Amino acid sequence: MYINYCEHFPMSERHLSQTPRDRYVTYFKDLHRISDKPLSEETFLMGDQYSYTNIIDNVLDKGLPFEQFPDVSDVTFSYWTPEWDPDYSAFATYFLWKSNLDAEILDVCDVGSIATTTALHILFNTDEKSDLRKKILVGMEQTSVPRFLPDNNLIPNHSSGSALFVSQADNTSALFKVLDSQYLNENTIYSETFALSNIITNLLANHQLSTSDCVLFLQRNSAAFKQIDYLTDRGELSKDLLDNAYYLTNDYSVNTLPKLISEYQNNPESFRHGIWLFVDEDAESLNTTLTLLRPL
Repeated sequence: MYINYCEHFPMSERHLSQTPRDRYVTYFKDLHRISDKPLSEETFLMGDQYSYTNIIDNVLDKGLPFEQFPDVSDVTFSYWTPEWDPDYSAFATYFLWKSNLDAEILDVCDVGSIATTTALHILFNTDEKSDLRKKILVGMEQTSVPRFLPDNNLIPNHSSGSALFVSQADNTSALFKVLDSQYLNENTIYSETFALSNIITNLLANHQLSTSDCVLFLQRNSAAFKQIDYLTDRGELSKDLLDNAYYLTNDYSVNTLPKLISEYQNNPESFRHGIWLFVDEDAESLNTTLTLLRPL
């Protein structure tokens, strides 16, 4: 699968402190009452208070390359945090209407901060190789999340959107080729037979790659880093992986990979040369995606 276009669209920080409508307030109060954790009501007024239509406006108003990449069959929306006060916000159909697209809609949500790389995994593993049509992946997140503050739940630090155009067809102007994608859920990771060293070794071997061919992208505070560091000390993984690692910031976001690709487009010389092995670990679980990408 090829990534033909990718852009990250940060939202401007703002502090409106608008009181949401009663239906929104009642829903989250009931949700927290059922979970026996009282809602911290001050969180209704915290954050940027962006709806997903606000984020879509920002994405579309910057101009997406619809003319360059026609024949769009699907638009997938990946998001982590709930939309702020969304009673009148049908964001998916709004995107199709505003962009004048006739396409199927897919949602990838309820998988935490790895929603975008999970969506890529789904597209990579379900699209027919013969399907020449384009798919759009739109990632969205915002920072106004009603919650129980003592739980210290992780939320995005910034509101942002992203857009990727992908296809199975080879494209001479493509940015990246997605060579492989794997999804590791907690059941797999907690199983007695799980060995991250085998997962990585087999993943690279399937593409006739060695660890020295790759640049590893991951967070230092992740469980994946701790495992790789431990396995490297034991000699089960080559030290090339960590020697060539690019450490991501500790901010969790559905748009980490799109933002990284945007930065690469603007300044490729600032990145180490090699195949990308992007490790995306969920903010509140061990669910992890491994994405293998070749810069073109």
